[in-house]
Amino acid sequence: MTNKKSIQEISVLVPQSPFVQSDLKKVGHCLAALDVVKLMEWWPGQPHTPHRDAVKVKDIQRSLDWKRVVQIAAYLLQTEIVDAPTKLDKYFKKIYEPKKLEPGREWPPKVPTVVGFERSEYPTFSNVLLHVNGAKIIPIKKGKGAANLIFDESSKDLHFSVIDGQHRINGAYLAMQILREEKPNEKWEIPAEIFLDLDEANKPPRHQAQIFIDVNFYQKKVDRSLVADLFPTARGKRGPLDDKERAQDVGRKLMLEVGPLVGMIQIPGIRFGVKDVVTLATLNSAIEDVLPFMLKAKITSLEEQTAFLAQCLEAWLDATGRKHDVISSEKLDATNVAYQGRVLVSFLTLLPACIWTLNKTSTVFISADAKTKLTKWLGGLMARAGLMKDGIFIAKEDFKKKGYLGSGGIGRFRDTLWAAALGTKKVGKMSPERSSKIAEGNRAKISSKLGSL
Repeated sequence: MTNKKSIQEISVLVPQSPFVQSDLKKVGHCLAALDVVKLMEWWPGQPHTPHRDAVKVKDIQRSLDWKRVVQIAAYLLQTEIVDAPTKLDKYFKKIYEPKKLEPGREWPPKVPTVVGFERSEYPTFSNVLLHVNGAKIIPIKKGKGAANLIFDESSKDLHFSVIDGQHRINGAYLAMQILREEKPNEKWEIPAEIFLDLDEANKPPRHQAQIFIDVNFYQKKVDRSLVADLFPTARGKRGPLDDKERAQDVGRKLMLEVGPLVGMIQIPGIRFGVKDVVTLATLNSAIEDVLPFMLKAKITSLEEQTAFLAQCLEAWLDATGRKHDVISSEKLDATNVAYQGRVLVSFLTLLPACIWTLNKTSTVFISADAKTKLTKWLGGLMARAGLMKDGIFIAKEDFKKKGYLGSGGIGRFRDTLWAAALGTKKVGKMSPERSSKIAEGNRAKISSKLGSL
């Protein structure tokens, strides 16, 4: 006997599509907003079975990455989650522990004790894709495209499955359970695209599997560089929340406004910049690493930080003798590695040494005098490192012969730069082990000196 209290009636929109194959045009399809806690009950099988049905959580789903689940929850809550393994066990044990004896599975899952989050003013995410057997769509006559999704949540014939979005649903559920520890009446509705009877109940989920493949395998994620310059735009007038956001601001200015790399920094996918020069995402990551050193030197404003980095890059390129290669051309000389991303980013790791070099002579950090001194110092450094030939930075062929390309090459190159950063000893022909040891000592020495600024 049907319990009226178990009948669910949810307002939905029914979109139309001219692209669906003729044999699937009658498949029910709607857009809705579903209570995420209720969804987690309908999906594994409560309350129409005595216990949560672990088999129902399978369907076409891949194994869950539990760290990603917690990261999504932390993102929604905008706070780090402490004692994550205990919270996962507390809120998901009844659902997932019955599957722990399956090959390759374990419970409780191994995740870090503390899981951080990505900052956002508006934490949300895109809709999830669901499949439902045992429900029906009833159109509302007065509203074109408007309808009600109706089902009995206590029926044994009801079957929810997730085509795409299992991590988002589990993450949102975890976030809501943690939020309800202090605010028990809170609720959140998750946007969902729902397919009805796309596959028959208790039959292979053929169409669901194809949609999963289409969404997760055939569709390519955009390159990080393509969105890196959007972050400052998205923030509006507020300032950066952390070094990551400040690095995006600086990188954007170096790409578009200030310094020798304007118009050259690459954004793959839209052919912006010069091929083989550093990508924006890679540059931003390198800038983030050196921001703390600029702050120690009291180079604090966005304009100062950008100007100082631009000055250092200018000095580096002047010292390489390769700058003329790109002055009158939109294409980089194939033999010129001085502008390559691995080389520029490796040079930026020398920023603490640049600061120390200027500070020991009490030179104003952003000045014509500073640029002259840095150019001279870098010229000597590259000569000691064996990176110069006939007054210019070695060509790609020689760069490769020295072992700076391929596996471990970038690490050896950085060690060579740092080994030559102090003193007058030539390090270009040293063994990698000897060079690495000297580099480690020089890094520690300069870091110690900058700590007293």
